[in-house]
Amino acid sequence: MSASTVAKAATNTAKAVSATNTVYLFRHIQTSQVLVSLKNSVEKQSLKQITDETRRPAHVRPDHWQPLAAIQGFPHARDALSFHNSLRDHQLNLTAAKHQNGEHMRQPARLRAPKEMDQVDETLVKMVELLNHQPQVVAAKGKGFQILWERDGVRSRVLEMEGVSLPEEMQHGSLVVKRGRDIVNA
Repeated sequence: MSASTVAKAATNTAKAVSATNTVYLFRHIQTSQVLVSLKNSVEKQSLKQITDETRRPAHVRPDHWQPLAAIQGFPHARDALSFHNSLRDHQLNLTAAKHQNGEHMRQPARLRAPKEMDQVDETLVKMVELLNHQPQVVAAKGKGFQILWERDGVRSRVLEMEGVSLPEEMQHGSLVVKRGRDIVNA
């Protein structure tokens, strides 16, 4: 699937959710794949972000996708859309970068597949990097922005990585999730 097809799907999603100022990240509980969404649930068209059709789930099973993080505080919906698109583009390039690595491609497919699907850490590091470069975040020094995390362990694991830091004014909280997948407080 081409990047233009994914971009069209994201544009359609953005039109449908034009008033949201929150970006959501969801992780697959079995494969650790990550989807970026402007809605507080995963929809079928969101699966187009997974470019490798052999690794893409055929259907959206809500019980397999758990909220990973929610970023709130974007002043305008277009700012949230811009952040969403940047993070989604990173997701698209992530697999391509792994496929260009010769050492990675020399491994048998059964060993490569789990590494290609595990996107949680790389996506969260990129999320922090993008937040640090957002003009709204830089101007406000993180004030007014809030990241709601799935667990405190996820937040601490990301922030303990070398070279990863968020503005001190940025608030952190916990996602309140009902039935393991329905977000209550974001």
